[in-house]
Amino acid sequence: MPKNNYELNYKLIVGISLCLAIIPAIVLGILILKYSVNVPIQDQWQISAIFEKFHQGTLSFNDLIAQHNESRKFFPRLIFLTLAFLSKWNIRYEILVAFLLACIVSVNIYLLNRLTIAGSHIKGLTIALVSNIFIFSAVQYENWLWGIQIVVFTPIVCITSCILIAYSRLNNLAKIFICMVLSTISTFSYANGLLAWLIVLPVLVLVQLKSWSDIRKNIILYLLWIIGFIANITFYFHDYQKPLSHPSPLESLQYPYQTFQYFLAFLGSSLGVGSSIQPLNNSIILGAVIIILFIGLCSYVIWHIKDYELRHQTIGWIMLGFYAVISALVTSAGRVTLGIEQALSSRYTTFSTYIIISIIHLMIIVGEDAIKKYSFLINRSLFSKIICWFLGIITVIQVHNLTYSVDKMKSWKQNFLKYKGCLLLIDFTHDNCQNLIDPYYFEYIKERANYLTEIGFLEPGLIATNRIPDLVDTNNSRQIEGIFEKLEFIGENNLLATGWAIFTDTNLPVDTIVLSYDNWQGEPIVSAVADMTMPRLNLVKELKSQKYLKSGWQKVLSTHKFPQGNINVKAWALDTKTTKFYQIPGTYVVNKNGENLTVLSGN
Repeated sequence: MPKNNYELNYKLIVGISLCLAIIPAIVLGILILKYSVNVPIQDQWQISAIFEKFHQGTLSFNDLIAQHNESRKFFPRLIFLTLAFLSKWNIRYEILVAFLLACIVSVNIYLLNRLTIAGSHIKGLTIALVSNIFIFSAVQYENWLWGIQIVVFTPIVCITSCILIAYSRLNNLAKIFICMVLSTISTFSYANGLLAWLIVLPVLVLVQLKSWSDIRKNIILYLLWIIGFIANITFYFHDYQKPLSHPSPLESLQYPYQTFQYFLAFLGSSLGVGSSIQPLNNSIILGAVIIILFIGLCSYVIWHIKDYELRHQTIGWIMLGFYAVISALVTSAGRVTLGIEQALSSRYTTFSTYIIISIIHLMIIVGEDAIKKYSFLINRSLFSKIICWFLGIITVIQVHNLTYSVDKMKSWKQNFLKYKGCLLLIDFTHDNCQNLIDPYYFEYIKERANYLTEIGFLEPGLIATNRIPDLVDTNNSRQIEGIFEKLEFIGENNLLATGWAIFTDTNLPVDTIVLSYDNWQGEPIVSAVADMTMPRLNLVKELKSQKYLKSGWQKVLSTHKFPQGNINVKAWALDTKTTKFYQIPGTYVVNKNGENLTVLSGN
């Protein structure tokens, strides 16, 4: 083959390999666009207090550095504040930043791959493809769809950047200084970020260590690192208060077996959580395999610790793996009393993922080294088969997990669209959305949401009236398919309403179902938001389409505010983007006579 043709074909294959390597990021980006919801939830309401203070001109350094749960989110708060004022607090911009942080991690991992593993660009991009399948895994769906989880990605960005800097040609002083800055950012972004100081130092010390006398030459720099670490810890724990709702790590000592199970499940969850049968047991087993592999690979490196080239190639990957291991140990100690199943939380897979990425690279480096040193035990053909089988198995498992993850993302979107509808009507719902908004924080969220609407930081803002006729889409820009099927008395002045509905333009369940009753003027006003999604297998079978599966809804409707006499009860679909209402076919007449309640008719 002519040389020019060979080069052309090689460039073509490299281009194809590059396209394949970024597919996991593209797929995840599409999923995020499809399933993310622009609504603040849970801890984001506490973070939003800084917007109010900034708007009033009272924001201080103490507000930014203040403890939130176990973390001091100083740097993420700066990001949240900036994005909030640029986007009027569109949560999806926070989600975009989290995605971009993951892209930085991916680039760091690829560059580290090229620095430590010999071979062609095609080989490097193939490894990058497998790594990206984990970095951009949808198993981490909570972290991808919840804007505040920028905090989860910040430490790993800082750590991988520090490891890459340690391998660079910068002088030692520059390396130490830049890594200290990044470790400080990591520390004051998330509690887990404190690990940066422990993970990065061994890489800085060992990555270019050719003789132990080199440590003495740089001892002042390493002492400077230790001083920086102590200063960070001192500042971090000054006036620190253990969150009352969080268990004490000392309690884990009473449950050593359960703590060990939690530890293994934590490490194996990114592979095992998507299993339809016994995901906890599968995660524990996979966690055991992962930690055995990691210990074995680390042991090989320690056995050949005097081999500079091997030590240089592996120290970054070993410490990346220890980031996951230490995270698992700390979380196990602090959370085991909440139940072993809690180790399968989607939020934790962003940490456990990196031991698998570490093992992938260590297996290749150690395997190639073993071929040189122990050719009588292992040849390149056998090694290639082992690597291909390993990469193939974990990739198949992760692709299988995609189905599980997409289902979780769909449920997330449907649940938080209902939550968003309830938030928009927070001033008018009779039951305070008790099954959608934590009753303990209801008044706090209500107050915060009203203020944010006032300053234009909720889009759309809270609905200002409970009179549904003022909110009906008279242009009928969207069509509803569905029915208000049944309204029945279930005792204690409660009615059970059931039905189903989808938007015909999207073939998806409607965002939010709102139930109304007529006021004394005969106008429908807001009563409650349906908080239960009911699977409708009968509709799927009857209408021969999966789009109806999660279209069912149900609500226990309190009638304590119903007026006396005959009242019309109706169901409405609320479009949470436009705050427009669309009536669902079916109206029921309820008679309230004193404390007696009767459903008279329905059509």
